[in-house]
Amino acid sequence: MKKMSKTTLVLYAVIGIAAIACLALLFLPKEPPAPSEQLVAVLWVDGDVFEEIPLGTAEDGTFSILDSTGHNITFEIKDHAIRFLESDCPDQVCVNTGFVSQDMDLAACLPNQTVLSVELRQSP
Repeated sequence: MKKMSKTTLVLYAVIGIAAIACLALLFLPKEPPAPSEQLVAVLWVDGDVFEEIPLGTAEDGTFSILDSTGHNITFEIKDHAIRFLESDCPDQVCVNTGFVSQDMDLAACLPNQTVLSVELRQSP
C-alpha cells in the first residue's frame, strides 16, 4: 500500500475537524431571543410582504391565503413555529420543508411565488 505524505495527512485532519465543527454547530441548541427581541414570520407573495406574524404571541391554528392572493396555500402555526401545511404546487418541496421558527429560517413555494422567512427583530 502506498504511504501518504505528511501534507496529505494534515489536509485530511483539517477537513475532518472542520466537518465535525460544522456538524456540532448544526446540533447545538440555539439561544432564545432576548426580552428586547422577537421572532417574526414574514410571508412574501409575488415579491411583496403579504403579512408579518410575531411568532412569540401567535396563536396555534391554520390560515389560507387563497381568497386574498389567489394562491391555494394553507399555513399552520404551532408552538411558536410556522409551516406550509398545504399547497397546490406539483413538487411539494415547501410542504416537506416543515416548520420554521429560528432567525433566518426559510421555506419557499417557487411555483406559487410565496416565501416564508423568520427574522429576529428588536421589540418596540
